Amino acid sequence: MRLPFRASTFFAKLVGYFVLTYLLWLFTPLRAAYANLLLATTKAALWLSEFSTDPLWSHGSTLFIKPGTETDFFYMHRIFAVFSPPLRPQGIQAAWVVAGLLVLVPLMLATPAPSWTARFVRLGVALMLLLLLQTLDLVVTIKDAYAHSPFGNYWGPWSRSFYSFLDALFQGFDTQLFPVMIWGGIHFQQLLGDRVRPPAPPVTAQPTRPTTKAKRRRAARERRT
Repeated sequence: MRLPFRASTFFAKLVGYFVLTYLLWLFTPLRAAYANLLLATTKAALWLSEFSTDPLWSHGSTLFIKPGTETDFFYMHRIFAVFSPPLRPQGIQAAWVVAGLLVLVPLMLATPAPSWTARFVRLGVALMLLLLLQTLDLVVTIKDAYAHSPFGNYWGPWSRSFYSFLDALFQGFDTQLFPVMIWGGIHFQQLLGDRVRPPAPPVTAQPTRPTTKAKRRRAARERRT
């Protein structure tokens, strides 16, 4: 079933849901709660990426939110202490990353769905995908910073180029394009409608069977003959 998708109605709902989401983002603990969730997933992803037989490099990263802020992420590595003077923790303005929610949530809520249950299920799937991409975004940012730091000689030229490419790619997508890509992917068939559906096979007319009265009349004529 193709749901109605009128541009004017969709745009009006989109603006309304954006204003509501933005107000909740500003005046409720939603921003801090999501930032802490993103911090936890990024810590786990960093830990998984740092298996090494060298004690200096094995799970050497530390990630935390700067006290007094909600979205200022700071990271440091065990090797920072080796330098004289020791390297200071480095910061990431994660507010630009987590702001993707302000785009994704209104898009998902404004799009027609068979029911509110289906709408919220789609929203949950979209949020999980966005969290995954934002986690990868932060991990790539930290890895690229390590590769171009004073101890970047531990990375080869290919690794530095690879992390630079990934970092530029994620920064180009993270705030606005990731939410739109997720929204479009979930609603792909609904947005295109009948264009992505194969044409229905032609319906052939079925011969009609004679009614009971017609059968009786034909049987009577056959008996007379």
